[in-house]
Amino acid sequence: MFHLIKKDLLVQKKSVLLSIVFILFFSLFFSKIGAPGLLIGVLGVTYLLALGSSAIDDKNNSDKMLISLPIKRNTIVLAKYLSVIVIAAFAILINLLIYLVVDILKLPLQPIPFSLTGMAGSIIVSVLYCSISFPVIFKYGFLKSRMINSLLFFLLIFGGSALISYMTENNPRSLFILSSLSNIEAIFVILLPTIFIFVLSYLLSLSFYKNREF
Repeated sequence: MFHLIKKDLLVQKKSVLLSIVFILFFSLFFSKIGAPGLLIGVLGVTYLLALGSSAIDDKNNSDKMLISLPIKRNTIVLAKYLSVIVIAAFAILINLLIYLVVDILKLPLQPIPFSLTGMAGSIIVSVLYCSISFPVIFKYGFLKSRMINSLLFFLLIFGGSALISYMTENNPRSLFILSSLSNIEAIFVILLPTIFIFVLSYLLSLSFYKNREF
């Protein structure tokens, strides 16, 4: 499984380097956006790398080669899903490093603010995005689902940014039934349905992939 995730990143080395440049540029020059900037940056990198690997697989008919190898289809699908976590963590780490370097060196720059709420929101939105887009990709392929995934990407950017702004200004526990919980507890409660959706999405994608003809 590790090798499949590694393969998805190695086949798009230029995109990985581009994602670092994107995060650096976005973090330093769009800091006025505030907390939603972290979400946009992480989701943008997830879109670029997670779906980028699917695009390359589709273009090169990699699935035909993979299923001819002694690799179970559930391993192939699970690797795609776990790569989302790896990519989101990578994007958050780069943002954190930029924030720390600017703060430690006292540089005359203002990076995007880094907070637990922003980090959790970025992961949640990225996971939700891939939870919706992956089943469509595994059923129809990347090219046929590209328009849907692009529309979903922009929808989540605006919707997710609005949610992060609200949570940052009013803190997570201000949301309905979460009012009696602490910030960390509220974030944890929000993460639970996200994990459920992620797992359900994986099972759906696996079902599509097993029945798909190549």
